[in-house]
Amino acid sequence: MGALVFLATSLSLSDYYLDEETRLLAAGDLQGALEAAQMAGRLDPFDPEPLEGESFVLQQQGRYEDAANSLRNAIERDPHNYVLYLMLANLQLSQLDDLDAAVESYRDALRLNPNATAASNALAQTLMRKGDLGAAKEVYEKLEEEKRISFLGLYDLGRIYVRTGEPGKGLKDIRRAKQEAETGLNKLEGPFKAQRQELIVSMELAIADALVVQGRYAEAREIIAGSSSEQAPALLQLLNSNPEAYREAVVSSEIY
Repeated sequence: MGALVFLATSLSLSDYYLDEETRLLAAGDLQGALEAAQMAGRLDPFDPEPLEGESFVLQQQGRYEDAANSLRNAIERDPHNYVLYLMLANLQLSQLDDLDAAVESYRDALRLNPNATAASNALAQTLMRKGDLGAAKEVYEKLEEEKRISFLGLYDLGRIYVRTGEPGKGLKDIRRAKQEAETGLNKLEGPFKAQRQELIVSMELAIADALVVQGRYAEAREIIAGSSSEQAPALLQLLNSNPEAYREAVVSSEIY
């Protein structure tokens, strides 16, 4: 009976310190919030939530490697929680610039939840940053097959096809992506609308790129000549002077 009372008291105190962490964070006391999260974790050695909070505070302090270690400890407490792997992967990607580790963590998350679309998208984008277009293509193709691909994913997939020997498929996907991006454009306002318009201009140039790779120079020339992009004049000059160099530049270029 005494052990049960002690356990109940510890769990209650852990909840108290989690609440304290939230309060201190809101007050801007990062060190106090960190100490509260650490105390909550000691009082409840099975709950990953205090370690999630600890990681968040450490990130606010710029201590990214320590924050990653806190998430790894949280995973030890709850190894079947795919969200923890996703959080770790995002941190490894955005702050630690450890692409290999991020890929592994995204794959861990997807093993636990194959339907986690956000993890699939992030995995594909990370693989593209690594230059592994073949692996990224497989991830996007699976999303497309399952009808879970976004127009941004479709845009990426199209550009991958253009660079990996399937420009016809790439052209089709980029055009689809552009059409979807244009849908609802008038409903957007301010910076959101401006960003979408800029993306559509980039998609138009990607369509021209795909046409060049296919050797359809006249069609590509028409698109580039009508583009509002700052890059358009230089691209048009290259296409007119050396279309093969343009083609090689597209095939060997990275996807951002």
